[in-house]
Amino acid sequence: MHRARTVASALLLFTGVAHLVKYFESGADGTGMAAFGVIYLALGVALWRPGAWPPWLAVVLPVVGGLGGAGLLRERFDPVLALFVAIDVVVVACSLGLLAAHRRA
Repeated sequence: MHRARTVASALLLFTGVAHLVKYFESGADGTGMAAFGVIYLALGVALWRPGAWPPWLAVVLPVVGGLGGAGLLRERFDPVLALFVAIDVVVVACSLGLLAAHRRA
């Protein structure tokens, strides 16, 4: 399961930076984008801590972000936002795998 932790952490760090870049590109109207950028950066680092709480957060928060992003995609398609939602799906899958491995151990 080490690979799932690495993949989820790397994707969260990447998307955290990308959310912040998108925020600065779009201006003040993307406050949620900046908030998720900071949250995802912190979560990418937190996934390396022991215990089950980081993977749980890495399931719940990307689900919230992905649902919000999917709602925005329905209004207006943005390829960057579609990439963010796709990354959220992969992070959630990896984190669920981590939780399942932690439960089996």
